[in-house]
Amino acid sequence: MCAPAAIGLVGAAVSAVGTMQSANSEAAVNEYNARVERINARSRRWEGLAASEDIAQKYDKLQGQQTAGYSAAGVDPFYGSALNIFQDTEQARGTDQSRNYLDHESKAIAHENRAKQEEFSAKQKRKAGSIGAASTLIGGLGGALKGGAGGFGSILKIG
Repeated sequence: MCAPAAIGLVGAAVSAVGTMQSANSEAAVNEYNARVERINARSRRWEGLAASEDIAQKYDKLQGQQTAGYSAAGVDPFYGSALNIFQDTEQARGTDQSRNYLDHESKAIAHENRAKQEEFSAKQKRKAGSIGAASTLIGGLGGALKGGAGGFGSILKIG
């Protein structure tokens, strides 16, 4: 008479394992997405660094052209109005590089925040899977003890 109760317990155990597998599978997807987001954050930072170097080259070229132009005209490029223009150019360079940094860093931080969300979601899915599996096992055990498996009585009865 214990066979139906045992079958009920085995069914509950299999169901609990399925619940855990499902939760682990969903959590693995979230963990993968978090890794991708962290890679994207690093990529945004590297793109920002490359763009900053491009900005520096652009302004180096501009200052070289300014120096050549002033020198060709017989003007001292490091004195008076010419020096003011160089200072303005250098200030524009700093402004452009700062804007570039902030743009790429904010994008990187957004990716990191999404990675944190994905990691939290994975943790919650694993926790929910554990709770679901425990609930299934407890329900199966309760049913077996109550004699819910076909009305054959409790598995704890002797005789």
